[in-house]
Amino acid sequence: MMTTPLISAYLVSVGILLMAAAHAAILARSSGHARMNWSFAGISLGFAFFQFFNALQYSAGDQASALEAHRWINFCSIVVIPLIAFAAASLDAKKRPRRVFVALAALAVLAIGYNFLNPLGYRFYALAPDQVLTLPWGEDLRIIQGQPTLVYRLTRLVSLCVMVYTMSVTFSLMRMKERLSSSIIWTGLAIMFITTALASMSDSGVIAMPYLGGFGFVFLAGAFSILLRKEMRVRELQGKRITHALAKEVQGRRQANERADQILHHDALTGLPNRAGLFLMLEILLELNRRQGTKIAVVLLDIDHLGAIKGTHGLATSDEILQRVSQRLRSRIRDSDVLARSRSDGFALIASHIKTDAGVDVFCEKLTGSLKEVFEIDGIHFKLTASIGMAMYPADAVTASDLLAAAELALQDAKNAGSSQIRVFHSSLQEDFRQRIGFESALREALGKQQFFLCYQPQVCATSGRTLSMEALIRWQHPEYGLVSPLDFIPLAETTGLITHIGAWVIYTACAQLATWRQAGHDSLRMAINLSATQLLDPYLEETILDALARTGLTPADIELEITESVLIQDPKHTVERFVALRNLGLRLSIDDFGTGYSSLSYLRVLPVQAFKLDRSFVDGMNKDKTSLEICRSAIRLAKNLKLDIVAEGVETEEQARLLRELGCPIFQGYLFARPLGADAAGQHLQGNRQPYTVTPLMGFGQAPSTP
Repeated sequence: MMTTPLISAYLVSVGILLMAAAHAAILARSSGHARMNWSFAGISLGFAFFQFFNALQYSAGDQASALEAHRWINFCSIVVIPLIAFAAASLDAKKRPRRVFVALAALAVLAIGYNFLNPLGYRFYALAPDQVLTLPWGEDLRIIQGQPTLVYRLTRLVSLCVMVYTMSVTFSLMRMKERLSSSIIWTGLAIMFITTALASMSDSGVIAMPYLGGFGFVFLAGAFSILLRKEMRVRELQGKRITHALAKEVQGRRQANERADQILHHDALTGLPNRAGLFLMLEILLELNRRQGTKIAVVLLDIDHLGAIKGTHGLATSDEILQRVSQRLRSRIRDSDVLARSRSDGFALIASHIKTDAGVDVFCEKLTGSLKEVFEIDGIHFKLTASIGMAMYPADAVTASDLLAAAELALQDAKNAGSSQIRVFHSSLQEDFRQRIGFESALREALGKQQFFLCYQPQVCATSGRTLSMEALIRWQHPEYGLVSPLDFIPLAETTGLITHIGAWVIYTACAQLATWRQAGHDSLRMAINLSATQLLDPYLEETILDALARTGLTPADIELEITESVLIQDPKHTVERFVALRNLGLRLSIDDFGTGYSSLSYLRVLPVQAFKLDRSFVDGMNKDKTSLEICRSAIRLAKNLKLDIVAEGVETEEQARLLRELGCPIFQGYLFARPLGADAAGQHLQGNRQPYTVTPLMGFGQAPSTP
């Protein structure tokens, strides 16, 4: 190859472009702009070979050699088109569709294939006569010209679009980076456009001059190098700032994690481990006791009626009780034992390294003994009891989760048995609770499947035997369990919240039945309906009752609501308020099971009731022991003095009825007069009481009910 001035310039540019490619490749391996730098390295390499083959063509001795070099010039000029597009796309803030670049690469591949299949390359389909261009300083160049092909024209159009796209990306980058070498960039882009246009004119024979696009890229490569170096410096500074900020963040996170771990694994009120902390400690102790061959007792302790204390004395008092109980429990257990507050109303304890069952008994005695002493808070004395469930390792379970689950089953069994109960896990509990879950599921479906029905038991006048009122009693007929007693499903309905829906059904069904009997001529008949504690606290109770009355055409005075006396102690203040609200509607109110509660007489002073029911246990014992007889006598005298109606429940013998009449009881209810009857049987019972009669008022009582 001759070394003339222009050829030498081409070869010098080859070296510059190869160094630029190497520089970009190094940056691609060490910077965050890998895609951009690899693309730029490819472009630089492509233009380096473009310049090299230009030097070969222009120094060729004949046209055949020049044409062979020209094919490789074509190849390099095609390859750089998609590489420029990829490089620009890597800097573009707007993400372009990937299929555009795939199509561009496919077009380049087709053009390259056509270039090597066509004897004249992809630029020309016919060549002009061989022409040697002599430069002003005497250097001869072999120029190839001819008629452009359609593929060449299309490729030139695509390259023009790529150049426009590259300019738009460059312009947006310069706006973001203020005056980032703008003169160099625009000069390089202008040279690229000019040299491309001159190359097209030279190919078509308008002018005769060598390809200068590679020199234009040298300027552009320099501009991009400046842009990238400045960008790298900015990124480096940002990286240092980010590293410093991350170091501070890591330190802050470490401290926050320590605080979060304290919060995550400890109870804020008592400072004891919470459920998560308990679980972690239990796993550690299990492994330790497994190696030593000793036992572990896991105890769950719930304070009985803490919810009632919270409702009557406030959250602060219940929190103070929990703190006092935790302090007392800690003072009664060993240092090796673990006390945690894993429950809202109670605690969990782990006693490890137990060698004999006698150690478990001692542990239980400590727990029960810790609550026997009265707690005094703000001058109020609280005598607490607790329900306790216990499970043992390894007898009952060998993993932490299974051991806690076993203790939970034992605790639920203790709660179901009443207050202040202790239960130890046994294998049959799982089956019992599985059956309970099945029973609960059946109860949830019972209302929708119309498995409930009402029975009605008459309340009769003591002097005439006529029916004054009917008490609605719910029954459940299940296809598998048979006839289920209310004593079995009502408590479950209360704990699951189903009682609200079931109670609403009872109210409407009883009202509808009373309306039917009223239409049959029983104009003065009343309906007594029992309310549970949950129903009494239902904010929509009044709305439910008024809706049932409106739909059946009854008045509030036609309905008597019976509330069990034990309900009164759960939330006394709210209970009195609800009684007053119900009485203001015009409903009759009655206290059921009078005398079996805690404060019957005191509640009679403040509750707006019209009647109460003498519990069947006193009626049953009145002809057996003097105590029951005196209780009945006192209750009847009390009702007389307060001008309240009193209903004697459970009257089953003529002797009981005789004694009650002598004592002056005005209303009876019991098997002596009728068992709970289905709707049809109750209707027949009423039909047998249609003849007129006169009621003689009992001395001291309110006006006796009129004849139905």
